Amino acid sequence: MKKWFMKLNRSNIWLSAVMVILGLVLFLWPGKTLELLGRIVGIALLVGAAVAAGSWYWGKRRHDADYVTLAVALLCLAAGIIVLAAPQGIVSLLPKLIGLVIAVNGFYNLAQALELRGARQPRWGASLAMAVLTILLGAFVFFHAFNVMKAAVMVIGGIFIYNGASNLWIESRCRKLFRR
Repeated sequence: MKKWFMKLNRSNIWLSAVMVILGLVLFLWPGKTLELLGRIVGIALLVGAAVAAGSWYWGKRRHDADYVTLAVALLCLAAGIIVLAAPQGIVSLLPKLIGLVIAVNGFYNLAQALELRGARQPRWGASLAMAVLTILLGAFVFFHAFNVMKAAVMVIGGIFIYNGASNLWIESRCRKLFRR
């Protein structure tokens, strides 16, 4: 049992150290990390374009060329170039979508608050205030999508740092226990 634990312990220490390092990178350079992620997506699109173009070319040589494959190659090429030119744009799409959903929900809440007002319900003003705040928060997320993603990456980085450091500390305590 002791030998098994010590072997498991070594791999857990390495994993924990990698987590701390990755967490520091995410926390200290969230914008660069997101930019790198965008560039990876752009390169993947260019590779997809090359594969589709090659498939079309070899199909053409065998006289069974598919022009849909050529269209896919051209679309992947264009998307890859656009993403590589502005890698932050691809990363900002998800929070923009989330911000839009939040804002639309806020407008739905606004309509409900106005219905409460029309029905002369008490405290309809609180519903109105919450609806307006929801719309404003959704707009904030939409218009500041990249900064929202940077903040999220920093939080994830902080969690990685904590998780790796706490693993290392707990491992050191267990190592002392099994050395006895």
